[in-house]
Amino acid sequence: MSGSSRGVGFALARASVEKGARVVINARGRRRLEQSKTELLRMGGDVEAVCGDVGVWKDAQRIVQTAIAKYRQLDILINNAGISMRGRFDRLSTDVCRQLVDTNLMGSVFPTKAAIDPIIQSKGQIVFISSISGLFGLPQASLYCVCKGALTHFCGSLRMELASYGVHIGVVYLGFTEHDPEKKVLAANGFLVPSNWPEHHTQKQAAGIILKAMEKRKKKIVMTPLGKFGWIAHRISPALSEKIIFKAQSCEWKVFKQFMGS
Repeated sequence: MSGSSRGVGFALARASVEKGARVVINARGRRRLEQSKTELLRMGGDVEAVCGDVGVWKDAQRIVQTAIAKYRQLDILINNAGISMRGRFDRLSTDVCRQLVDTNLMGSVFPTKAAIDPIIQSKGQIVFISSISGLFGLPQASLYCVCKGALTHFCGSLRMELASYGVHIGVVYLGFTEHDPEKKVLAANGFLVPSNWPEHHTQKQAAGIILKAMEKRKKKIVMTPLGKFGWIAHRISPALSEKIIFKAQSCEWKVFKQFMGS
């Protein structure tokens, strides 16, 4: 499970351990990762932690190889690593563009590529933790929407390619979910800034919903009331959903101001 030392990823790891699953957690920050591993071990979990960047192919390989070496098989891969952003596209630095693509897109592509053979052998699952930003475009989140939208089509392709092997592909579109106090988002200039987005689910609630969806092998789940409303509006009429977003922007609705960090 990538990006699992904090936030929803760690909540998923905790919930998985509570159900008796053997878990491999991952993050780039070693100190926080080891703290999370210690907490899971105290719960009685059978846990391994691998520090590495899933946007780097060799690190993604090492994470999967560690899971196979320790547990002899791989049943579920959860692609959760990601970094949020805030900023107009014309102001994004090229370094920020690269970081967003490496983490939010290749950070799911590389682990999936590394895990594909053992997942086929176990007839397992590959689950992508996406965002409502992957369902329609949002202002000041252009590259984030690009990457999350790309995961939607990646899932569709994998589902058709792997269905005959008994492999399940699922995608979860998270909405505004409780975040850690230290969580930061990437600004256009590359600086990390605080997030003050609204919260419609706690991390524990989100993890519970995701695990239930995995147990039922659901193909897609859209979370939070705002996410479901936006998804339905966009499916009915993309033009209508754009008008709603423009209206929220021009009238400075509270939820829009929170999303933009105003």
